[in-house]
Amino acid sequence: MNKLKAVIIEDEIESQATLVNMIRMYCSEVELYAVFDSVAKAVPFLKTNEVHFIFLDIELPGESGFSLFDYFPNPEFKIIFTTAYNQYAVKAFKLSAIDYLLKPIDLNDLKNAIEKVKRLDNNHKMDEVYKMLVQNVHHGSQRIAIAHQNGYDLIEVNEILWLEAEINYTIIHLRSNGKITVAKTLKMFEEFLDPGQFFRTSRGSIVNIKYIIKFQKQNGLNITLIDNSVVPLSETRKEEFLALYKKI
Repeated sequence: MNKLKAVIIEDEIESQATLVNMIRMYCSEVELYAVFDSVAKAVPFLKTNEVHFIFLDIELPGESGFSLFDYFPNPEFKIIFTTAYNQYAVKAFKLSAIDYLLKPIDLNDLKNAIEKVKRLDNNHKMDEVYKMLVQNVHHGSQRIAIAHQNGYDLIEVNEILWLEAEINYTIIHLRSNGKITVAKTLKMFEEFLDPGQFFRTSRGSIVNIKYIIKFQKQNGLNITLIDNSVVPLSETRKEEFLALYKKI
């Protein structure tokens, strides 16, 4: 089996050593090429050597790891981002369907991230997804990446009318009347969609409050959206919704 050629860009000595040791001891399919403490130092090497993927710290002194895209706007290599816990950054990663590792790095998370990289063949064009991630980090969540077998669908968050739970899947209903089924739970979407725009109406649904046109109390509590979808509102969510509804 051909090994995956990898590079680490990480400024913290302890984090460097930990990741290097974990890869060498437990990830035999990975050939570690080099370790750099800044993007600027890594660029000449990356321009002259074939690299399959990079472990990239996004919080580097004097620069952001995202500056890598200034040098490689359409990278052929894949990236596994590493970061200390930052709720906003993690939210952007989830929205962008991009893998990341939280420090201190867990061995199982590391192995899973490498497995995902191995499954991404050359047909998975990641440049648009990376651009979207940078946009979401710097300008707020505007687009979301929906992963599927053949790559990703990129959709505007404002195109989402409502989301519907289907066991461990979520059906995303769009303004275009289209639907996308995603292998993620509704809870996961609730965690990273803006609560000022998306409201959990029940165990089975989340609505984009921008597209509510009617609220009815007859025959149960129901919300009607601009596409005439009728979404039930649970009694336990009624008061919170009414407080929000008055502000719309």
